Amino acid sequence: MHAAPVVSRSAGERRPIRGSALSALSALLLVSGWALTGSAAPKGAGKPAKSGLDLAKSGDCVAAVPLLERAEAEAHRPATAAALADCHVALGELLLAHEIYAALAAEPADRAWDAADKAASARARKTAADLDARIPKVLLTVEPADLDVEVRVAGVRVHDPSEPIRVPPDEKAEIVVSAKGYATQTSTVLLTEREQKKLRVVLEPTTPPKKDGSGTKEPKDKPPAPLDESPKHWLGARFRGLFIPTFVMNIVGEGGTTTYLPGVGVTYTARLSVVDIEPSVTFTSYNLGPTPFKPRDTPDTEWEIVESDLWGVTASLDILYRIPVSKIFEVRIGAGFGIGYAFAGDLYRWQSYPEDGQPGDPSTYKKCNGPNDPAGTFRYCNQLDKDADRYGAPDATWGDGGARPVVYPWLSLPQISFSFRPIERLAVDLELGATLNGVLTGTAIRIGL
Repeated sequence: MHAAPVVSRSAGERRPIRGSALSALSALLLVSGWALTGSAAPKGAGKPAKSGLDLAKSGDCVAAVPLLERAEAEAHRPATAAALADCHVALGELLLAHEIYAALAAEPADRAWDAADKAASARARKTAADLDARIPKVLLTVEPADLDVEVRVAGVRVHDPSEPIRVPPDEKAEIVVSAKGYATQTSTVLLTEREQKKLRVVLEPTTPPKKDGSGTKEPKDKPPAPLDESPKHWLGARFRGLFIPTFVMNIVGEGGTTTYLPGVGVTYTARLSVVDIEPSVTFTSYNLGPTPFKPRDTPDTEWEIVESDLWGVTASLDILYRIPVSKIFEVRIGAGFGIGYAFAGDLYRWQSYPEDGQPGDPSTYKKCNGPNDPAGTFRYCNQLDKDADRYGAPDATWGDGGARPVVYPWLSLPQISFSFRPIERLAVDLELGATLNGVLTGTAIRIGL
């Protein structure tokens, strides 16, 4: 009679919910025990075992696991089981690997073992302990404290909920707590290696007695426990700028220059179930140095030099859908809408002329001092009605036929934010988006309240 084979999952089944695999493994280990006395000598290693061991030694655990599982099903050997457990470790399946090594540690020695089997058995206890230290655990507290509760993790019943509960690292695990006469509570945790988390679950009675103690009340449907335990309200500060390439300016005219418009602001974030609602106020400098510009398809005499020292304030609302990637990183995708107001500064325009009188590079053109000033520049420095005040005076607003904005729309679509949370109540965001004026870039820091 041989000791029970180690049961595991094939490579194609790796990473989904672990309940069925762990249940099967635990059942076989408990029923068969790997502690049978008077067992017959194990068979010699067959072809699957040899092939699986060679693949595992070469580092190809995806191919090795099915062969090692087959070998264990045919004839259990500690060396084969240890190699299978090591492959589970390499594939991130720490719970399965711990179960195998814990069973090996409890298995009595067999005179038929070879040197590799003895070596695998000798290191099983220490390896199981090392793996147990790496596996994240939940420290569960249930209230009321005197209840006889049933706890399941990924569908597998926990035998002693008072002990730290092992959960798979870097995977969401559902913890279901139930008791007779109380509403079942479900919580979800996502822990990294070696992490421990305290989880408090309060069970509510479903059949509270009446004052006379005779009747019962229909159970009320309880909302599921929230999956997101992050703070719901955040305050933040941001640096947000607009990168405007020359070709964007050339959509409405000719000339222009690539420029970057910096801004700072404050934000408030309301963290709903899967969406962030983020109103903000941002102050932006629309400063622009001397830049040649003219309407598209107009003669060379229409070149002007434009400058700006405008400041604007924008009130916007970002609506961002959250995509969790890990415990500390998520991607937020959505859009921003708002309105801006140019509250300070002006836009200045000068007619300009080529210094040598010949059309050429507008970036070398000079500002006109006034009509036909310098002398001989009347074709460029003219006194037509539309150009009469374009000798450095602040330009008129949009409403008065000029180019200076007063109130302007804000749209960012799409908008992407990469959010990092190094600690529970601190988030660092990197922003990228397409706006009506150019490419939005920015960074922000938020504090959870």
